[in-house]
Amino acid sequence: MNIIFIMIDTMRYDFIGANGATAVDTPNIDRLAEQSWIYDRAFCASFPTIPCRNDVMTGLYGGPFHPWKPLSFDARTFPAMLGEAGYATQLIHDTPHLVNGGHNFDWPFHAWTFVRGAEVDRPWITDSESWPPNWRRDDLFECLGEEGLHTLHTRSYAPANRHRKDHSDWNCYRLFETASEFVRDNKNRDNFFLYIDCFDPHEPWDAPPEFMRRYNKTPEYDGLVDPRSLYWQRNDPRLSDEARAMMAAQYPAKVAWMDHCFGRLMDTLESTGVLENSAVIFTGDHGTNVGERNFFGKGAPVHEQEGHVPLFIRTPDAESGRTNTIVQPQDFFPTILSLAGQDVPDDLDGRDVLALARSGGEGRSIALAGPAAHTWKSTGDDDTPPILFTAFTDQWVLEVGQRPETSRLTRLGSQEYIEDQFPDVVKCIHSEAIEEIGRREIDPKLYTWLREGKGEIPADCSYWTGWPGQPGFHPYFRDIYTGK
Repeated sequence: MNIIFIMIDTMRYDFIGANGATAVDTPNIDRLAEQSWIYDRAFCASFPTIPCRNDVMTGLYGGPFHPWKPLSFDARTFPAMLGEAGYATQLIHDTPHLVNGGHNFDWPFHAWTFVRGAEVDRPWITDSESWPPNWRRDDLFECLGEEGLHTLHTRSYAPANRHRKDHSDWNCYRLFETASEFVRDNKNRDNFFLYIDCFDPHEPWDAPPEFMRRYNKTPEYDGLVDPRSLYWQRNDPRLSDEARAMMAAQYPAKVAWMDHCFGRLMDTLESTGVLENSAVIFTGDHGTNVGERNFFGKGAPVHEQEGHVPLFIRTPDAESGRTNTIVQPQDFFPTILSLAGQDVPDDLDGRDVLALARSGGEGRSIALAGPAAHTWKSTGDDDTPPILFTAFTDQWVLEVGQRPETSRLTRLGSQEYIEDQFPDVVKCIHSEAIEEIGRREIDPKLYTWLREGKGEIPADCSYWTGWPGQPGFHPYFRDIYTGK
């Protein structure tokens, strides 16, 4: 049996038709979902992109969350284990982080292909400003002046895409066309593992004009975008309600564009017959905010909009159903090895969630998500106790502070904070969350600080077994921000 694993960056659970979305069209993802187990309680863990990929590759929590560090060369990974078991393993990605800047996610695979042109890729230097043809200045964003016209997007994304004309020039289209080519070239195999890592609908939220027009109902809108609407300036208080509405329409447009491109792969899987002998796993690493709480983009703490992700698992017999089994990225390692008929190591933090869905068995009762522990603080910038991480159950979302009374509670599917109405629920989930994080490779001194609920974070904590990581490493895209 072939196995295809598809990771979609910045993909929200509630922006997919199969999960109840009505404001965006995702017919191709829905086509896969109709033939799949649908997981309604899948959540991120280590946050965001690279920490999540470490979760996936290692099947381990990362004590308690993985930081933004490269995949270690001595890590035990499931693609390498599949390769040793006779699978032909291929990585195809347009997510730049996986290979740029020494992140090392190529080495577990027999082969890998990088599709250039996504947001923080660094493919081209030019001494003149050149924008993609779908960009233009818009009066709605002139309140920002020149701010946002010389940032990450104009320094890397714009020159990489300055010659973009039709659909086939966009990186998302080329990603799924490359994956389709791999499927056609390997249609007679029954032992390939294909990992597709898709950067869309990550920022920037621009898509071909016809998709932009579909979700922006402004009369006579031409589908072009102002680059100032694509980056941190989205949260600027100077922006009008009309400008915010335009930005909120950009995310579903990008989702619909990604779905359109994904449809090419689905068509190829069906036309070649490969789908009949393949398992397909489709998920997201994390979500984002699309105007909720007046905020655009991702950040910490992890709200439901960032933490709740889609998951569909299709097996060759197209067995389908829905399950509330709580899933985290650590579960992909054992689930995929089990699909391949391989022995699963006993020391993983994940479990076979396909077996749990089929049996109706009990999995984990709580999921934890957040950035690495070295980002935790005793007090916030305004001297208030900060949120440290987030706990998800089958009904609740608790943004966990050091104490129950500094934590914030919402129901799953709601943005309203209701901790004052349900103090006993807060105490119960807070206690379970602290107990759960104590099972991980957390420094005992840091765990004691959490349990005591007072005082400053111990100065001599170790935040991760490999902390602080490789000397001299830093996220490569930082240089784009500073203009180096």
